[in-house]
Amino acid sequence: MTNRLNIFVMQLSNFTLHNSDMTRELLIIGTSGLAKEAAQLARRIDINYDRWTTISYITNDKSRLGEQLPFGKISKLDIELKNIDSPVDVVIGVGYPKDRERIVKHLTDNPNLCFPNLIHPDVEIDFELVIIGKGNMITKGVVLTCNITIGDFNLVNWNSTIGHDTEIGNFNVINPGSSLSGGVKLGDACLIGTGARILENLSINSNVVIGAGAVVTKAILNSGVYIGIPARIKSDS
Repeated sequence: MTNRLNIFVMQLSNFTLHNSDMTRELLIIGTSGLAKEAAQLARRIDINYDRWTTISYITNDKSRLGEQLPFGKISKLDIELKNIDSPVDVVIGVGYPKDRERIVKHLTDNPNLCFPNLIHPDVEIDFELVIIGKGNMITKGVVLTCNITIGDFNLVNWNSTIGHDTEIGNFNVINPGSSLSGGVKLGDACLIGTGARILENLSINSNVVIGAGAVVTKAILNSGVYIGIPARIKSDS
């Protein structure tokens, strides 16, 4: 299990792994359903507690401190994270792209906060053909083919497919059952709705929302909300 842990969790994180610092606490920012799923994913990866002795949740609500959630307790306030003085691993358990981006910008000044990739052991991936940054969460049933580049702090949710030669930026949320065909270029802080489809060789600008079940057949060059088949920008009326 230790070898699998190193492969699936530590690839391209922002620290060098040494045997002496194998065990540490995992902090999950948020207390929502996604945060709980992040804790579940972490335990699927680290069944034998080789890496994380403790999983704790982070909140901005002082009244919830000490509350028990799956796999751990709510133990810290978000304002405490900047002052942590020993190495911990941190996962963003928040499902909205702009919130993920905002949280990360508040935390990157503390060198003791490390952002591993959480990749479910059942993900179909060839690490020699997929480049992944840090802080990503890739859940069960995801398929990544070849020549794919993924940036930082993305969430790729259940049973999504990422095709060949696709480039994904930072802070994107790809919801369950979505499909990015080959050659797609996805910017930053995009939200791809459940079951959405982006056809081959299309570029999607940053800060775009693709509605659930939408099919993108043309490049999207402007930010906005796109819905339907084919996907069109949503009217304000």
